[in-house]
Amino acid sequence: MTYLPHTNSGDHMQQPITVTYKHTSNVYEANQFLREISQYPLIACDFEIAIRYTQAELDSYRIELESYTNKRRWQQLHSRLNATALDHPSHCTLTHCSIAISESEAYVFILDNPRITNRVLQFLVTTPIKQIWHNASFDFKHIYYHMGKMPSDFEDTQIFAKTILNHVDVQQATTGLKQLAGKWYGDWGLSEDNFTTDSYYDPKMLKYSAIDAAATYKLWLSINSYAQSDVSNNSTS
Repeated sequence: MTYLPHTNSGDHMQQPITVTYKHTSNVYEANQFLREISQYPLIACDFEIAIRYTQAELDSYRIELESYTNKRRWQQLHSRLNATALDHPSHCTLTHCSIAISESEAYVFILDNPRITNRVLQFLVTTPIKQIWHNASFDFKHIYYHMGKMPSDFEDTQIFAKTILNHVDVQQATTGLKQLAGKWYGDWGLSEDNFTTDSYYDPKMLKYSAIDAAATYKLWLSINSYAQSDVSNNSTS
C-alpha cells in the first residue's frame, strides 16, 4: 500500500476510524441537513453513480439490436448496452451524495427522486463553503451536466496527492482514495455489482458512501498538514 509522507509514522498502525452518518431521501429532511452542513467552513463530498438503465430495458435493447438495420439507432443501442458508470452522464444516474463535516461524521443523501437530487446539486454549486473532492474531474462532469456550472470553491485531493507522490514508477505514485486512506479506515471497498439503482437503501452502500466522504476529508487534512510542515521546514532551513 502506498502512503503519503507523514511526520508521525505511528499513524500507519491504528484502529480504523469509525464513521457515523445520517441519511435521507426526503427533501424536507435534506434541507435540514444542508442547513446543518452550512455551519461548517470545510466539507468533503462524493457521489455514487450507477447505470440508469434497468435490466428490463437492457434486455429489450439486446433484442432490438439483433434486428435493427438503422446505423444511428444501432450505435445508440450499442452504446447503452456497453455503458458503465464511468461513461458519459447521459448513461448514468446519481444514486448517493455524501458530505462529510469531519473525518468521522457524514451525511448521505439518497438521490432516488428528482427533488432531492436537484436540491443537493443546487447546494453544491451555490454554497461558498470550500469543498474537498477526490478525483473531482469524474464527479464534476455530472454536476456540470445537470447544472451547467461548477462549485465555486473546491480542492482535489487526488491532484494534490499526485504533486507529492510524483514518481517515475507509477506503482509508487498511486493516488486512489482506498490506497491513500486505507491506513485510517481499513478496506471499505465494494464490488462493482453493488453500484446499481437497486442499492439506494442498502446499508452497505450507505456506509460505503459515508466513508468515502469522510476519508476524503481526512486525506485533505493529512496532505495539507504535510504540505504546510514542508513549507515551514524549508523556510527555517
